[in-house]
Amino acid sequence: MKLLLQRYLAAQFVLPLVVSTIFFISFLLTFELFRMTELLVTRDISLWFTLKLVGNIALTFVPLSLPIAVFFSTIYCLNRISGDSEYIAMRAGGLTKFKIMLPFLIIAAILTASVYQLNQTVIPKSNKAFKQKLNYLTSSGLLAGIKEGQFFTLIPSLTLFASKSTKYGRNLDEVFLHIQENPQNSKVIFAKRGELIFERDADSLTEKLTLVLHDGNIVGQAKGTDQEKILFQKYVFPVSQQQFEDRLSIKETMLSSKELEGVLKMTPEEAEKAYRFNKKEFFNAKYEFWNRKNGAFVCFIFCFLGFTLGVTGNRGKGKNSGLIGLVCLILYYGLYFSLVSFAKKETIPIPVAVFLPMTVMMGLGLWFYRKLDWQS
Repeated sequence: MKLLLQRYLAAQFVLPLVVSTIFFISFLLTFELFRMTELLVTRDISLWFTLKLVGNIALTFVPLSLPIAVFFSTIYCLNRISGDSEYIAMRAGGLTKFKIMLPFLIIAAILTASVYQLNQTVIPKSNKAFKQKLNYLTSSGLLAGIKEGQFFTLIPSLTLFASKSTKYGRNLDEVFLHIQENPQNSKVIFAKRGELIFERDADSLTEKLTLVLHDGNIVGQAKGTDQEKILFQKYVFPVSQQQFEDRLSIKETMLSSKELEGVLKMTPEEAEKAYRFNKKEFFNAKYEFWNRKNGAFVCFIFCFLGFTLGVTGNRGKGKNSGLIGLVCLILYYGLYFSLVSFAKKETIPIPVAVFLPMTVMMGLGLWFYRKLDWQS
């Protein structure tokens, strides 16, 4: 009978949990997609590419959304059970507070383990895939560097200058191009106008870049030979795949937990050499390592706290669980980010800043738990 009741409680908890998780992920996803609307609309991309991009973003929001979803789902479920007097009936039938809470804690423990495993490699890979797709959409690094009135030198052995340029250099006016083919050979190209043509591959996330020049001349000279000049009406200069380098900068969110653990053992100089981390990024990497662990275990703590807040209406006792829960969340995140700011200044260790707010929430949960009417 007790096992049947516990299965019933677990079933009552799962549906609100799924709905609230989807809601919070969708809520966060809306803001991210709104920021990317122009890129998604103006680029010729497939529906499958868009869905994969959305999937990558949504997965990165799971560690942030799930603890909040667990918290409010637990409060909602216990509010409903208390309001229908089911909680009182189960207590009168001999179930202790802990046994009623056990199904919720089991589900929370499963979610904690799942988030912990996702944080090891899956979410970092998803973060990296998202950044790669975003670079593909924005042509960041290489193409964004083409600006009018400025020398562009990101392509090896090539220097480009244009007096006028549209966004990402698609149309150029008064183009100057210097090509150093090898130490002995070089050529200079002048053209009245030019255009960049892209060939995109959404599967491999690569771009082939071709520069088409109109109405100009080529001046070339090999070492020890006479200078030669060629006039042209149209000249096609291909930028080879080997020249188009992936300039995706590594961020701490893209590293696996094992790699982050390695960063903890490094000096700032070693981290700069291995990942090109500056002082701020070196701190972020250490913070990310501990934050991933906290993000998993906070699911369990929030479930426990939500249970103690959700039980209402016993022996004349009444409380606004939702409001108290919101205050607890504000307290948690306010304390959390305040302590992290102190950790940035090296006032306190990063693990203390990360885990102390969770410990405070655990203490609040124990306090509310002891205030429940019956003793276990």
